[in-house]
Amino acid sequence: MRTTALTILGLGSAVAIVMPAVPANAATTQAAAQAATQARCRVVAAKPQVTQSRQIRAVATRTGCAERARVRVRIVRVLPGPDRIVKSGSTIVRNGRIATSLSCVPGTFFTTVADTHGHISKSTKVRLTCATTDPDGSGGTGSGGSSSGGSSSGGSSVGTELENEVVRLTNAERAKAGCGALTHDAKLRAAAFGHSADMSAKGYFSHTSQDGRSFSDRIKATGFSFTAAAENIAKGYPTAAAVVKGWMDSPGHRQNMLNCAYTHIGVGHAAAGGPYWTQDFARG
Repeated sequence: MRTTALTILGLGSAVAIVMPAVPANAATTQAAAQAATQARCRVVAAKPQVTQSRQIRAVATRTGCAERARVRVRIVRVLPGPDRIVKSGSTIVRNGRIATSLSCVPGTFFTTVADTHGHISKSTKVRLTCATTDPDGSGGTGSGGSSSGGSSSGGSSVGTELENEVVRLTNAERAKAGCGALTHDAKLRAAAFGHSADMSAKGYFSHTSQDGRSFSDRIKATGFSFTAAAENIAKGYPTAAAVVKGWMDSPGHRQNMLNCAYTHIGVGHAAAGGPYWTQDFARG
């Protein structure tokens, strides 16, 4: 069976910095290069997760940075009054993943990360029950939390069994990479399924609908508010495991799936003429 896949990389808020076409001098050129490098440097905090060993584990990443810095990751528990930091750890890195963990107690938690160059990030809040739901031991998921903007739903109440298997396998790959689990969102699922069904009914294969809409247009039409989004599509893969492997074997698709900044996902599957598969990713 012929299998094909396409990707559009993340779409999000952006600013453009316009530099002179011809730098006045070498110092200007060097300053511009340093400014561009600094602008790419960022830290991202992933939601805390429960591991197979019943630990609450928080992971953060630092990417695009040219200089080393001390990076501190904190697990914060949401309590009446000021939030309480329950675990903190730090290390000096240029780029990479930093993690800290503690014995699990039920509650609502979030992750913060900051480096000594002023970059900070805070994850969405997640309620953890200390149930271990990750079969491969690489990191579990708590019961759902919601990001600002979109609405969220638990994976079991959104989508079909096949679609939820794609979500599970995607989250397993993200856990291996140190990223937080994605919540299967009803609105994103509607956008993803609508596109798969449309491709199936009209016999085309593209990120652009035949009426000219982009994937961001389709997501916005559901009412999901986002600051960044991306889409993977595929055709011809017979099972959830096969399509996830196909996406993971493709650098562009893999980049979308393992982007720790995304918090929500929608998966749509339409069998006729394909099967057709769509993954929509977003950060609220």
